[in-house]
Order: sequence, then C-alpha cells, then structure tokens
Amino acid sequence: MSVLSKPEILRHFKIGNIVISPFNKDNVANSSYDVRLGKYFFRQDPIKHSQVLNPFYEKSLRRMYDGAEEAVFVSEIRSKLNPFHGLKANDSVILIAPGETILAHTVEFIGGKNGMKGLPAITTEMRARSSIGRIGIAVCKCAGWGDIGYVNRWTMEITNFANSIIPLPVGVRIAQIIFHETTPVVEIDKYAKKGKYQASEKYKVRKYSSSDIDRFLRLDDKETKYLSRKKLLSSK
Repeated sequence: MSVLSKPEILRHFKIGNIVISPFNKDNVANSSYDVRLGKYFFRQDPIKHSQVLNPFYEKSLRRMYDGAEEAVFVSEIRSKLNPFHGLKANDSVILIAPGETILAHTVEFIGGKNGMKGLPAITTEMRARSSIGRIGIAVCKCAGWGDIGYVNRWTMEITNFANSIIPLPVGVRIAQIIFHETTPVVEIDKYAKKGKYQASEKYKVRKYSSSDIDRFLRLDDKETKYLSRKKLLSSK
C-alpha cells in the first residue's frame, strides 16, 4: 500500500477515483489534502461525563454529548479573548478548554473509491496539520483511519492538550487526509455498502452521491441544521 503524492491525488480526483467536495487546489499538499473545520460541534456535558460511561450501550454514548452547538462570532466573546490579534469580529470560532474533547466535522465531503476502470482502490487516513499539533490540538487521536469506499464529511475527536483555552476559527485548515493506493475489495465487502457508519441499518446513515453533495453545498444555514446529534455521532 503506497501513499499518493500531489500529482497522483490530482490524477485520481480528475477521473473520479477520489472525491473531494468542495475542492480547492490550493489545499492539495505534497502528499495529502487539507480539510477545514465546520461550524457544528458537540461538547461533553461535564455533569453527565462524571457518570459511568458504558461504551457498549448506545444510550450511554448519547448522554456523553448533550446536544449540538454552533460556533459563535468573535464579537460575542471578545471579553474572553485578549489579545485578539489575527481574528476578526465576524469570524466564527469554537472555544476548547484545556483537556476538553469535542466532536466536530470537516467542511469537505472526502474519500476514495473501490477502484474503477482498472485503477487501484483508494483508502484514507486523517492526521492533524503540524501547525495545529504544535499548539496542543489533536484532531482524531488514534481514530483517524478511513475505509475503502467511505465518502462523507469526517467527524473529528478534537482534544485540547494545552494549558489554555484555544479558539479554533471555523474554516481553518485543521487536518489533512492522506490517500493510500491498495487493492480493491470484493463487492460484498465494500465499505460503501456494509460499513458501520456509511450505510448500516442501525444508524440509518445514508450514502451520498455527487448530486447530494451539490445540493448540500447550496443549503442555507437554516437548512443545514438538520445535522442532528445522531447524524454527527454516526458519521466517520
């Protein structure tokens, strides 16, 4: 299994073996694609978090995060941030306390196909950008491995390991997706059909087509609030 370099990422994207939407050529690095932070997130409830967490019981996992939140404008929290250099009053930011973990999402729908027209299959991996890691932010800990056929927004388990509150602006390039060439899997085992988060009956998460992605990009803020806790917790 080999890592794709920039020319190969662009080649596979052009022929549809890699999906990235919205796509920005400036975000293609030497061997990865930079993804941006979306504005919806879930914060752990500190009271409920003190209770026993049973990771094998769905209701217990749901209680861990108490409802969706949305990034706030800098102008609303100016008193909490001083100095404010580098941020504008109309920037939307997510504040993460020391030691806190939130569930957030990428702006981009991104992933690889199970090989097409004789091409190799593409699987994916997420890692933090180095500039984000240096300030003490982890974006997925050890849970950043993708799957062949998974194309969607990615959920990020963002943790602040620093000793200070850190504001993360919505739209910041926070992570990078690495693409790996590998051998296709047989039809019955394709992640796009049987993956736990892509299409399982338990979570009722639908698969996305290119037309779905185009439609989503045209939605206004009111419509995008359909991103419920269940949908976010059930994504990659």
